[in-house]
Amino acid sequence: MADSILSSLDRRSNRAWLVLTKTAYRRLGGASKYDDDPASHYSWDSTVPNHADVAVGDIVLLWNQTESLGVSVIDHITVGTADKRRARCSYCNSTNLEQRKTIRPIYRCQNCKQTSDDPVYEELNGITTYRSSYEQSWSDLLGEFTAAELRSLCVKPKSQNSFRVLRWPETRKEIDARLGGGILRPLDSTTAQLRDGHATRPTRVRIGQRQFREMLLTEFGPKCAFTGDLPAAALDACHLYSYAKVGKHHEHGGVLLRRDLHTLFDRGLIAVDANDAINIAADYRRYPTYGTLHGQPLAVKISTAQRDWFALHWNEHRR
Repeated sequence: MADSILSSLDRRSNRAWLVLTKTAYRRLGGASKYDDDPASHYSWDSTVPNHADVAVGDIVLLWNQTESLGVSVIDHITVGTADKRRARCSYCNSTNLEQRKTIRPIYRCQNCKQTSDDPVYEELNGITTYRSSYEQSWSDLLGEFTAAELRSLCVKPKSQNSFRVLRWPETRKEIDARLGGGILRPLDSTTAQLRDGHATRPTRVRIGQRQFREMLLTEFGPKCAFTGDLPAAALDACHLYSYAKVGKHHEHGGVLLRRDLHTLFDRGLIAVDANDAINIAADYRRYPTYGTLHGQPLAVKISTAQRDWFALHWNEHRR
């Protein structure tokens, strides 16, 4: 299947969406990863309501029907085609089936509440598939908003769609009030880049990320710069500067970090001082996971260039 790329911003004002995912999301190091990782990419197809309205530059706030997961801006969408087998309720013909793992009958319809082991299947040929990328500007919001709070921020609070239009000014105000305005700086930087000179090539935000991570693994091995040895799957490639602003990967501009530490570093809640010691923001030292790191030396040897990047980060967040 030959994929095509959505490489231009929609001419309309870009929207904000509440996006439902049922894929497990784990932000702490050591967690297993899935093909559809809510913190980096999301897939859907043309059977989903609003499927064609989602565009590069749109803001997405991911949730799992229970709580918020995180927020970001789409910088890339890959479009293709595929065949799909879809199950329908044998009683009301709805596709809103829940597959239960330990209870029989296996399927329960969320619409009519009937159960069955034998749904009706249909074959869909040549449906359009979409895969969005937004890892670069992801900000963690795990548990910050309840399901009820998220629904209340939607244009249509009673909607059951996977993509629901958010009232973004009100949503942003709530995020800023709870976590501070700095949390959305990656989102704002990426949005500005997409609108300022890169509208015809939004993939520029993502080019080379995989190679950048491989380079860091070669340089440091599977080591978190703050905590030491970890499985490679648990490590993020962390830029020591705002990649969204700079627009390229510097050879000595990164380290590997556990995902939760990466998030805190991007927010300036963890920094590195002139003596290569880890500095945890005062409000976070009361958490043992982070407090024990305060004052500890880096777990890896860094270059002069990396030390200079850490100093710039320190000046931005500690002065």
